Amino acid sequence: MIFYHPDCDFRFSDYGIEIPVVDDRASRVFQNLVSLDSSLTYFDPALIPEITKEDLLLVHNKDFVDRIYGSYRELEREIMSCFELQDADGNYHRYNPKNAKKDFNHALSIVLKQTGMTYYSTKSALTTGFSYFLGGGMHHAMSFGGRGFGLINDIVITLRKLQKENLIKTAWVIDVDAHKGDGTAELTARDPSIVTLSIHMKEGWPLDSGTVRDPWFIPCDLEVGVDVGEEDKYLGLLSAALNELDQKYPRPDVAIVVNGADPYEHDELQSTDKLKLTREQMLARDILVYEFLQKLKIPQSYVMAGGYGKRSWEIYTQFLKFVWESSSKRSEVSSR
Repeated sequence: MIFYHPDCDFRFSDYGIEIPVVDDRASRVFQNLVSLDSSLTYFDPALIPEITKEDLLLVHNKDFVDRIYGSYRELEREIMSCFELQDADGNYHRYNPKNAKKDFNHALSIVLKQTGMTYYSTKSALTTGFSYFLGGGMHHAMSFGGRGFGLINDIVITLRKLQKENLIKTAWVIDVDAHKGDGTAELTARDPSIVTLSIHMKEGWPLDSGTVRDPWFIPCDLEVGVDVGEEDKYLGLLSAALNELDQKYPRPDVAIVVNGADPYEHDELQSTDKLKLTREQMLARDILVYEFLQKLKIPQSYVMAGGYGKRSWEIYTQFLKFVWESSSKRSEVSSR
């Protein structure tokens, strides 16, 4: 199941934000998939569940939630901080408000829609076994505020909401983004019902800032740092971590995969330059996770997370083409 609607795209340029996420990243993936399956259609936006203030409070603290629902100035400050739109001297950084076509209230509405889609997609995976939302993955957002381009943590909000509705009891979060899933780790550190695995750059953001007492140093349950120049070891390290996950923890009701494309060697965000996987390695990465969860019969729900520049769409597309072709082959076998 693929979930996408252009009204849920967070187009950075709409707000004058100049981070190199191309506006057509998700739509380009979707259009490539339509060429494989002409029956694929946009998700009906009327079906997107409303994400309420109460849902956010399942994860984030009240002071932060009150600020983003407070005055426009408070929301603006939160978004400026989350997207790192000012430098230490207070100057604009990768931000030109003169180019903004929409305000930050609209940005909040899109973030909430994306979270609703992550929730709906994951709920669907419980019955279909596989779902992919072309959006979401705000794994840096912490209990006290947004961080690293993620205003709220759609991943943990989704899981806590499903738990509250008694649809699941336990979950895994498998994070293969270039950056550590530090927000997810902080939010679930005292929650044994959600087990986290993150494989990421050993050096670089956020591990080279602050002190070990800062919340972004809170470890995931399983954490794999890939050092500079260790790309040839990446798949082995990931395979070993997945096997440890299976051996160490009970199998969950669902797994969310934070499917960042930013370890790709052609990614254009400066802070991803310490991990450069080839297109072939990226596909092998995604197949490894997919087949691991499929073998264990764990429903798997994917979110896009990081992927910057003109070529990130290639990584998502090649994996979803693999899934589509694999599913088609299984259907052919079962119908005989």
